[in-house]
Amino acid sequence: MRIGGSLVEARRLAECLRAFRRDRKGAVAVEFAFIGLTSMVLLLSILQFALAFLAQMYIHDAVAEAATGRTAGTYAGNRAQVAQQICARMIALENCGGNLRLETQPLSSYAVTAQPITGATFVAGPSGTLMMMRARAPVITFVPGLPTLHVSSAALYTRP
Repeated sequence: MRIGGSLVEARRLAECLRAFRRDRKGAVAVEFAFIGLTSMVLLLSILQFALAFLAQMYIHDAVAEAATGRTAGTYAGNRAQVAQQICARMIALENCGGNLRLETQPLSSYAVTAQPITGATFVAGPSGTLMMMRARAPVITFVPGLPTLHVSSAALYTRP
C-alpha cells in the first residue's frame, strides 16, 4: 500500500507540475517586472550621467572664470571668496561649499606625475607667476548602488 500511495502522489505531483508549466496566467506581470526594472535602471543611469556631464561643464566654466576673471579673491589668496564664486555657478553638487576641494599654486610647484586634488594648498603667488587652479566636487547621486561621481577642472592663469 505504501508503494502504491507514493506512486499516486508522484503522479499527482507530476500532473500539478505539468499544469503549472502550461499555465500562463501572471507571466506578463513577471516579464514586465524584469524588463521594467531593467529599463528603469537604464533610464536613471542615463539621467545620472547626463547630470554628471552637465556638472562637469559647469565646473569647467566656473573654475576658468574664477582663475582668469581677474577677481580679487583669486589674486588675494582668499579661498572662501573663490569657492563662493565657483559654487554660485554650480548645479547638482552635494553641499558645494563644504565638499569643494579647491587649490591654487604656482605651476612650477606641481610634479610631472598626476597628483590628486586634495584642496590643501591655496597660494596667491608672486606677480607674473604662472598659476594653476584646480577644483573637484562630488555630484548628487540618485541611482542606487552607483558610487559617488566627482567632477573636476583645472585652469592656468598668470598672476598680474
